[in-house]
Amino acid sequence: MSLTSDEVNFMVYKYLLESGFSHSAFTFANESFVNRTRIAPGNEDQDIPAGALVAFVQKGLQYLELEANLNDNGGENGEGKNEEEDIDANFSVLTARDLLSKPVDALKALVKSRREMSAEERKRAIEEEENALKRKLEERKKAAMAVKTIDGTFAGGGKNGGLDDVNQLFDVSQDEVTTLDGHLGEVFVCAWNPKKEDLLASGSGDATARIWTLPAGPSGRVAEAKMKPPAVLEHTKKIKKENEEKDTNKNGENNKEDKNGVGGGGDAMDVDGGGGGKNKEKKNDANEGDDDEKKSKDVTTLDWNSDGTILATGSYDGDARLWDDSGKLVARLEQHKGPIFSLKWNKAGDSLISVSVDKTAVVWDAKSGEAKQTYELHEAPCLDVDWKGDTNVFATSSMDKKIYVCEVGKKAPLKKFEGHTDEVNCIKWDPTGNLLASCSDDYTAKIWSMNQNQALFTFSEHKKEVYTIKWSPTGPGTKNPDIPLMLATASYDHTVKLWNATTGECIRTFNMHTEPVYSVAFSPDGKHVASGSFDKRVRVWEIATGLLEKTYRGEGGVFEVCWNQEGTKIAACFSNNTIAVLDF
Repeated sequence: MSLTSDEVNFMVYKYLLESGFSHSAFTFANESFVNRTRIAPGNEDQDIPAGALVAFVQKGLQYLELEANLNDNGGENGEGKNEEEDIDANFSVLTARDLLSKPVDALKALVKSRREMSAEERKRAIEEEENALKRKLEERKKAAMAVKTIDGTFAGGGKNGGLDDVNQLFDVSQDEVTTLDGHLGEVFVCAWNPKKEDLLASGSGDATARIWTLPAGPSGRVAEAKMKPPAVLEHTKKIKKENEEKDTNKNGENNKEDKNGVGGGGDAMDVDGGGGGKNKEKKNDANEGDDDEKKSKDVTTLDWNSDGTILATGSYDGDARLWDDSGKLVARLEQHKGPIFSLKWNKAGDSLISVSVDKTAVVWDAKSGEAKQTYELHEAPCLDVDWKGDTNVFATSSMDKKIYVCEVGKKAPLKKFEGHTDEVNCIKWDPTGNLLASCSDDYTAKIWSMNQNQALFTFSEHKKEVYTIKWSPTGPGTKNPDIPLMLATASYDHTVKLWNATTGECIRTFNMHTEPVYSVAFSPDGKHVASGSFDKRVRVWEIATGLLEKTYRGEGGVFEVCWNQEGTKIAACFSNNTIAVLDF
């Protein structure tokens, strides 16, 4: 294979465009005469795909590394064989699938084992591997046939249009799941301790958060029997002044702001956990008449600090609270005048930021519990907040459709992003803090850069509100640099979509849920994604193939899913007051 200089120039030009360097791309195109080549944009035979340069370089490096490793291994280096012949022999025992799917170390070991076999044994081993893979793929393809068609029906027969067969094929049995039962209200949020793999925190509408200590070993009935009672973190209601109580009861109206920023007794709502997202409607509220009372109790959000010693919780009563990992109250942070929808620790663990219905963001000193700075930038309730990497820079989003980027110690915002046409539900910085993602009720998600005012990408393929987003733990600067950086979007349209953050391309669409998807989470290695929906199911997908790996059906809608740091367990919280922990 060979490349012309025109093809190389065009790949560089396209890479600059894809990376947002439009001026550099324009200059380079003029100086390299790209526009005059046969592969210039608009020409009929232009066939270089998005991300071609990155893919080409990655592939070249992979093969160079492979050749170097195989050469270092020395192969057989028998008599009459030179180095080139030995390398050719090493490559000859590998299949195309091996080269595309396995890392260098695995390929090296595979070469060694296969070259120790006879030619016939090697052929038979490869055939067995291929046949096993084909059988696995065939089984999973049958399941994939149950995805929704354009008209909203399901392919396949049987009850529920074939979905029952799919669920049976991949269902996780209840015997394999540890059920954490004890909350007296819907469980909205959960989060694993980042340092102690056996600790899981949960927040509920029963005015408590809980810290669960899970027994070592596999999840299931045996683990349930070993469970110790959790630490119960009581969130008592804040005492109101007499005039506030009068205002609350005046004309039978609630003084709290509803979703549209006005008083009212509409649907009770909860918040996406772990500092993510806005209020969710409680779909199966059995006590709609008690909305005001229930709202005042909700533990809406929680987040562990980086060393796992302090848990921060936010509540509908407007207070943030700090607890140690045993469940002891350390501090109560009182300043907000409305429900807290999101809070986050910075990487250093010395500052906490919270955002509220009162339209403010407050930065708290972790040691003193005092408010260091208050930001009053938004014109409507704030919905989400996130820190930019390990800096003192953070972003906030709001029902006012705006996103502000601020730095602690500075009054004026560093940046204001405008472009969404409806409330901005969730914002997330990528793992390296270079890109900011947002999603909105306007059916879109966007990726922003501090280097420009307009969004780098706008993802507009969802058909309903995009509720939440998550970045993959992959890409340059992460522990998984060989996997491209991706953004997952979860929507009320029952789907989860994966996007390439470099090219803006939609990589996957997972569409087997039958109700709104409220939560999505990547595995720590970036190879799988879990989703939770109000169809009562947690689903785990393999990203490389797009195929379903596991399904767990609970007894209520799923508000939150999260992986532990090791990627061995998934926790999911449900509207029937329980948390489920399953192995992966």
